[in-house]
Amino acid sequence: MIGQSRVAELEMPGAAVEGVSSRPAQSYWNESWERIRANRVGLAAGILILVFALIAIAAPLFSALLTHFLPQTIDLDVTFHPPGKPNWLGTDELGRDTLTRLIWGGRVTLGVAFLTVAISLTVGSYVGMLAGYYGKWVDDILMRLVDTVLAIPAIFLFILMSILFRPNPITLAIIIASVGWGGVARLVRGEVLSVKERDFILATRSIGARDFRLMLRHLLPNVLPVLIVSASLGVGQIILIEAALDFLGLGIQPPTPSWGNMLTNAESYFFHSFWLVIWPGIAIFATVLASNIFGNAIRDAFDPRLKS
Repeated sequence: MIGQSRVAELEMPGAAVEGVSSRPAQSYWNESWERIRANRVGLAAGILILVFALIAIAAPLFSALLTHFLPQTIDLDVTFHPPGKPNWLGTDELGRDTLTRLIWGGRVTLGVAFLTVAISLTVGSYVGMLAGYYGKWVDDILMRLVDTVLAIPAIFLFILMSILFRPNPITLAIIIASVGWGGVARLVRGEVLSVKERDFILATRSIGARDFRLMLRHLLPNVLPVLIVSASLGVGQIILIEAALDFLGLGIQPPTPSWGNMLTNAESYFFHSFWLVIWPGIAIFATVLASNIFGNAIRDAFDPRLKS
């Protein structure tokens, strides 16, 4: 009886051993994507950031087809016009359309944020990978450089560089990235130190792979999840830094609109025309909140310790 029942169990189609999942194994990237999709709040936050980015990219199209205004168009006959037709979000002290300036301001603010992240990741990844891979004196020199950059109070460095260079979106991104790359370098270095001694790296080195190929083809893909998490969490922080610099008069200068300088200019008219403060404030708040929520979702998705 025992033998027959054992044979019957083996012959039953679809039979599975108790406690062993019949689900096919997934790759690391597919499993991470499934976790992101399961986090509906995080996914919605990522979609919101994408929508804001697309609107910012299409700012000229919105001006031509929706608002019919340019961000620098001045009309002193309609100053402080409340929200309504034809100025859907009202006008400012110079009669400029708030909705148009908000869209073009998002183009500047988000452009600075994404460009800063790109520069920080590029420089930080390069420095961190060199330090972690070669070690010894290379690691000592590069990490002392990183420590020096991180030891300087960021606000003083921002003020100094804003005085030396007239801020525009590109120079402002470089100014902010000049501090931000240090943290990325430390993250990448730590990840490289943990990966470079694994068997597949030793095997690749033993067959004569050069250092550049080893770092580009084998180390970088393993460091990529750390970079993705750092980028997703960094966007919101950079938006706040850009807004703070605009508030201090060290960021993007009018008449070029950004969410930060729109908020600064509207401060004087809060009790007279409160909507001038509300709209850029909501834009900054929503973008930073969505960035942080999406960054947390990305971090949870790529953390192997949370693997079910």
